[in-house]
Amino acid sequence: MESPRFGEPPPGGSKEEFRRWARRMRRPGISEDQAGATVDGIVEWLAGADLPAGSVVIYLPLPDEIDVTPVLDRASRTFAVTRTPPRGPLTLHPVEAPRERHRYGFEQPVATAPLIDPSTVAVVLAPGLAFGPEGERLGRGGGYYDRFLPTVPDSAARVGVTVSALVVDGIPTDTFDVPMTHLATETGVRPVGPSLGRSDRIVSTIDA
Repeated sequence: MESPRFGEPPPGGSKEEFRRWARRMRRPGISEDQAGATVDGIVEWLAGADLPAGSVVIYLPLPDEIDVTPVLDRASRTFAVTRTPPRGPLTLHPVEAPRERHRYGFEQPVATAPLIDPSTVAVVLAPGLAFGPEGERLGRGGGYYDRFLPTVPDSAARVGVTVSALVVDGIPTDTFDVPMTHLATETGVRPVGPSLGRSDRIVSTIDA
């Protein structure tokens, strides 16, 4: 089989092959303009969407992820932040809780921080290595979000945060994978699903 071009995902590839491709794509870094536009879109969507009452879950980013923490000062919502335990699903805590550094380099609430009940969640902002046009999410392989997302209400919006270049067709899924209901990119926040559009052709780097 002919090898795919650097900027194209592996056709029919496994999850691990897609992860390797996505990591190569992310190496140049997400530009400040793209990250800022994505955050602007999330803030606008939170203000205008008909969302249920409840917490908005954010994440504290790794270096190659879009930093969504500026949303905290720009949206009139109650926020919760995730903690990644040694095993089991993510836990939720107040954003103002004391933090520690996870061994993978990102910050997270300390283990003794007060817990927030997932049943109170209205929105989850979720990172991922790549996403599909129907809401498929490709994580880093730990399964934390796939164990956490079933604990939030079915009515909660599950928003994958990424850039358009990393929304691609063909991402493999398993039965336990939980799809997103929306994607947030530099072009705004849009609902996704089997009948809602297809991905644009990707380009050779994130910044192109």
